[in-house]
Amino acid sequence: DASSNFHSSNMATFLKSGPLPSMKRLKNWKHPNSPMVLVITLSARRSVELMKQLSTLRLPIAKLFAKHMNIDDQVQLLSGGVGKKGLISGDGGGGKGKGNSPHKCYGIGVGTPGRLLALLNHGKNESSYGGALRLNHTELIVIDCHEDSKGFNVCTMKDTSKELMDFMKEGVVPELSE
Repeated sequence: DASSNFHSSNMATFLKSGPLPSMKRLKNWKHPNSPMVLVITLSARRSVELMKQLSTLRLPIAKLFAKHMNIDDQVQLLSGGVGKKGLISGDGGGGKGKGNSPHKCYGIGVGTPGRLLALLNHGKNESSYGGALRLNHTELIVIDCHEDSKGFNVCTMKDTSKELMDFMKEGVVPELSE
């Protein structure tokens, strides 16, 4: 069961062991701006580690952290397009968005609290649909509590703990009440 793999050293193994509602639905995800699974990490370095582990699932993974990618490229990526630099993470798959043109949809997103919060709020005032990142179709949020070399994790590090709580308050709690 999933609880026995809770401390698994591999995120892909953990997800396949039970928390994912359906691998088939994940592979055919069709909701732009709203990944089915969102993994929140301590740092860009940890995000890269987890993306490597998740690459065994052979699914597109949205890179939602600041390292080597600006927010405008990530906004474009989440909406199903390709950013200015043509940056798309992952490995094929994904569904097509609504409308006539094909869109790449990301079943999995991996990011840091600060960037996730920025994406959640990006363009929110200009759109009645919310920010660039939306959680209206997200089914699973994984808070990676891996500790860094100093013993901190995303919940205990001063910089990330406030951003994580703000993200939960602004993005997750409103979706729970709907």
